[in-house]
Amino acid sequence: MNRIHRSIFATVALATLLFVGLVVSPATAQEKEEIRTADYNVKKLTYPDLRDFKVPDPTRLELDNGMTIFLLEDHELPQINAVARIGVGSVYEPAKKRGLATITGTVMRTGGTASMSPDSLSTVLGNLGATVETNIGETSGTAYMSTLTENVDTVLPVYAQILREPAFAKKKIQQAKSQVKSSIARRNDSPSRIASREFEQVLYGEDSPYARTPEYYTVDRIKRQDLVNFHDQYFHPNNVILSVWGDFETQAMKKKLRKQFGDWTAPEDFTPPTPPKPSAERSYSVNVVPKSDVNQSTVRIGHIGEITRDHPDYAAVKVMNEVLGAPFVGRLFRKVRDELGLAYSVGASYGAGYTMPGEFTASVGTKSSTTVKATEAVMNEIKKMQKEAPTQKRIKRAKESYMNSFVFNFDAEREILGRRMAYESYDYPSDFLQQTKDAVEKVTPDDVLSVAKKYLHPEKSHILVVGNRKKFSDSLSALTKDGSVNTIDISIPTSPPGEKTKQKPVSAKAKAAGMKVLKKARSALGGDEFGKIKNIRIKGTRTMSRKGRTMSMDVTMVQAFPDQVRAEIKTPRGKMIMMVDGDSGTMKMGGRSRSMPSKRIKQQKASLWRSVPYLMANIDHEGLVVQDQGTKTVKGTTYKALKVSPPVGDPYTLYLKPESMRPARLSYTATTRKGPKDAASVFKKYKKVSGVMIPHKTVTYQGGKKAAEVTLKTVTINADLGEGLFSTSATSSKK
Repeated sequence: MNRIHRSIFATVALATLLFVGLVVSPATAQEKEEIRTADYNVKKLTYPDLRDFKVPDPTRLELDNGMTIFLLEDHELPQINAVARIGVGSVYEPAKKRGLATITGTVMRTGGTASMSPDSLSTVLGNLGATVETNIGETSGTAYMSTLTENVDTVLPVYAQILREPAFAKKKIQQAKSQVKSSIARRNDSPSRIASREFEQVLYGEDSPYARTPEYYTVDRIKRQDLVNFHDQYFHPNNVILSVWGDFETQAMKKKLRKQFGDWTAPEDFTPPTPPKPSAERSYSVNVVPKSDVNQSTVRIGHIGEITRDHPDYAAVKVMNEVLGAPFVGRLFRKVRDELGLAYSVGASYGAGYTMPGEFTASVGTKSSTTVKATEAVMNEIKKMQKEAPTQKRIKRAKESYMNSFVFNFDAEREILGRRMAYESYDYPSDFLQQTKDAVEKVTPDDVLSVAKKYLHPEKSHILVVGNRKKFSDSLSALTKDGSVNTIDISIPTSPPGEKTKQKPVSAKAKAAGMKVLKKARSALGGDEFGKIKNIRIKGTRTMSRKGRTMSMDVTMVQAFPDQVRAEIKTPRGKMIMMVDGDSGTMKMGGRSRSMPSKRIKQQKASLWRSVPYLMANIDHEGLVVQDQGTKTVKGTTYKALKVSPPVGDPYTLYLKPESMRPARLSYTATTRKGPKDAASVFKKYKKVSGVMIPHKTVTYQGGKKAAEVTLKTVTINADLGEGLFSTSATSSKK
């Protein structure tokens, strides 16, 4: 516990200790028979005033090159920490290379320096138990350092090199790009993340730097030189504010910092950037993100704000936030959750930035069936804020809530110095927080009513709902002014809009030529016997390879033509069941089941068309297009190639052995956790089952590396499947 924590603890705990002392004493605790009662009125207890808390005042240093430094001594532990605040962010990255700021912030640390390789850098820091972390956010970047005092002369130069001369090793750039792609692939997993992301786009517009998101194709455009240029453009001493705290003597630390940063120069024409102003306007709209695999709705309501933190009304707005949206005691919580029982969670806040307005956002999580009622209840409470001033008692409670939490603005040196760096960056007075506290103490009920009337705009608010529309009891049109509801598509694109190569119409002659070749392959594998197949049950082993490790799982899969699938997979965590029946799907594991997302259902259907027996059995399916691409050579072997465009999923290339016409491999684009990847499936060990040849071994490669191998043990055609195999209640296939 450092000195700041001790001071805060003593301040907060004093009254508590006095109270506990009155309730029980050592002698009382030892009594076994007699129960002693207090002879005083607990309601009339008085407590001494909390003693004043003195905020540490750091030393300010400005180097000749314009770099500002704050120093704060704390000799409690033999440790020295530093954090730099850099005027850089994703708002400055080119729209066509979204993700550049994030990748730059990551590889500054992982990619080595001008004098140290990535591995050497990590080894040095690891051996010393030191930490250096870098990150670039929306409007600022940070670089953090922590080391034992005795190692500061080794770690500080490394920290300075990372800030000034990162090497951006290509291998580490590729790793960082893969991490960003992985995040893109998972970005629709959480309804809350979807709501937050899409609400920003509704508020600001999808092209705004405050709402843009990285895509696979924007990440693919990023090259090493882009990172070098981005760093060189913004990392200059007069665009960096550094804070150092811990076990050091101030004068000695000044010398160390001048040695590491004093000769760092900025171009003569460089001026620290100012974040762009949002150009959005307030308007009313109702928007929905359909998500069929959830049983509750996530709702956002709000609009862009109008004030910054230095506005005279800022204190009253903070009190308004407490009155309207505070947990447990706010109007929204008491009405929508406690009284009406319409919400799992509910709240609201009116934000304000240092140099630009924030946004007002109210949020509610509710059952699917009560989506409209919960949204209307939140809107009603927002409107009521403009009509009824809060009581003096409620204002007092809101102020107390703010005041009681005020001391925790100073519970760590990093927080204190981080705030000072922000004030320095945006030219705010160093005591701005104290000024805000003093202003909050003067706020009246009429002040809150006034700012609610002035800054809340329920009639010009956007509403966004993420949920299962089929389960809503009332139509979202009830929330609209003109009956129109905007449906938002959150599918993840793999190519830029407007740049996707348009597929040329395939002539009837070309289709016939391709189908002729495919039918030859079908004849070679069993011909008309495929037309007799109604279902296939397979049992086998799936072995997955990842980072040099393998894991084998038993798999049982049933395919009932044309569009039913059931897969049972024995994983280390238990049996997982996936079922698809037409346009619906279910996933089940550990006794719990949930609806399968529509995207996953589509992926399952697409994978069916890459199955040799399924393709051959459905050769006459409407929508199947096959084109003859002549001969192609892959890894030294020449094949007869067909471009197959199935009714569901992306086209793929099927390679046939010319001498036997058996499918030997196919290439396609796989959707992985790290984004789209070139993939290939190689078919081996054909065996005859019920008159048709079926490959009993399939090896899958992704990005040129082996990803999985499936070996079939038994294959049963036209098995007796029984009733309900593809329903949610089914738990195992009939033997």
